[in-house]
Amino acid sequence: MNNNNKLGGAVLAALSCLLLGTLSQRAAGNTNHFVFAHYMVCYADYGDTVAGFEHDIQDAQAAGVDGFALNCGEWNSPGADWYYTSRVAMLYQAAAQLGTGFKFFFSVDESNTNDIVAMISAYANNTNSFRYRGRLVVSTSGQNTVDWQNSVFNVLTNRGINVFFVPYFGPSEWSSNAVSAVLNNYSNILDGLFYFAAGTVPMITTRNLAYSQACQAAGKLFMAGYSPNYWGFAWPTNTGRPYYETQGGEGTMAEWQWIIQNQPDWVEIVTWNDFNESTYSSPVYNPEQYENELGPPQPHRYCHAGYLALSQYYITWYKTGQQPPITQDAMYYFYRTHSTNAVASDTNDSPVVLFPNNGPVQDDIYTTTFLTSPAQLVIASGNTLTTNSLPAGISSQRAPFAQGPQTFTLLRAGNPLFSIAGPDILAQVTNYDYFPASGYKHGTTAPLHLTTGTP
Repeated sequence: MNNNNKLGGAVLAALSCLLLGTLSQRAAGNTNHFVFAHYMVCYADYGDTVAGFEHDIQDAQAAGVDGFALNCGEWNSPGADWYYTSRVAMLYQAAAQLGTGFKFFFSVDESNTNDIVAMISAYANNTNSFRYRGRLVVSTSGQNTVDWQNSVFNVLTNRGINVFFVPYFGPSEWSSNAVSAVLNNYSNILDGLFYFAAGTVPMITTRNLAYSQACQAAGKLFMAGYSPNYWGFAWPTNTGRPYYETQGGEGTMAEWQWIIQNQPDWVEIVTWNDFNESTYSSPVYNPEQYENELGPPQPHRYCHAGYLALSQYYITWYKTGQQPPITQDAMYYFYRTHSTNAVASDTNDSPVVLFPNNGPVQDDIYTTTFLTSPAQLVIASGNTLTTNSLPAGISSQRAPFAQGPQTFTLLRAGNPLFSIAGPDILAQVTNYDYFPASGYKHGTTAPLHLTTGTP
């Protein structure tokens, strides 16, 4: 995937902040499960500095993410975007300086085999490069037409670099038989497969299942995909920029529960920071504050911290095999900031296509709560108040949204526990904006967003 909408092709598919130990320590625990996040090197969440990339790594490790799959669309070709080699170097420097065992592997997003060989070779011996069974892990977000055996792996082998290859190669249809055909076609080079997740929750879980069944039957590793949300903002306007509804925390929990139940070997969050396609999980407060590479028209990209903070609970569950106890109250919110009936005043902006099979797109606020004992959640949406009496444990709620300020307050026995405000619901919009807003509040621990606070 690159910043020009590679994910468009793939669509045809937190309760404590813990800085986690090294991958070798993790492998010595109850499972060999790892969680990675698809990192768009073309975007620098906190700016082009080593300190900025340290912040990204700390955010990821606080949520239980073990490493980044580095999406690089170019490397050393003439005219290549400068930032790929520069930012990868800073990411590796940041990981080395932190010394927390964070890992990287390349997710190849180009077809120039000389570039691919140079990219993989550059960091093959780095201690922060992820190895599995003694081999260097490499993935892709497509690229199944590349001559991997002759033009890439044979060259690397001659350099003493042995690869463990877990690519996303899409099947002809979404069935385990079709995925098995992919495994058969590339049996000489594949060690496993990755599903590059995007779409509605039923799409994602069904396709994860097809990959899982085929990989298990073939004795291959499977890396499942989790995706919080998808809007094809950067699609060409004549395709209609499709939006897939995942219903806030409900979708995130359903995807992770599938993962926990089916136990794929690894998981990749799709994505950490694709700010053009709404899949980002990075808790950066303002995704566009450091970024000047996003093309017009420019709707606002809202914080997605709630998706990652909620995922942390399930990441811990997936890795340990034990459901974590609820030790503090927490609340997560998710919603779009304008109605599906809103019409953009910029007549050059392309409308969003809400296909019937893309999920029930409602003008709703989605909230999820984790409670140590019963409490009340008051949702103040514009001039509308909705009060929910909630049991202890995990529950999700929906409320219609109204224009104006949005505030969420947890109370117990009439006493406020905490409150959090989200962005306003807008009456009028210049451009269509289907980037959801997402935030959260925990009762006692520091937020995942480490330095600039929660939204």
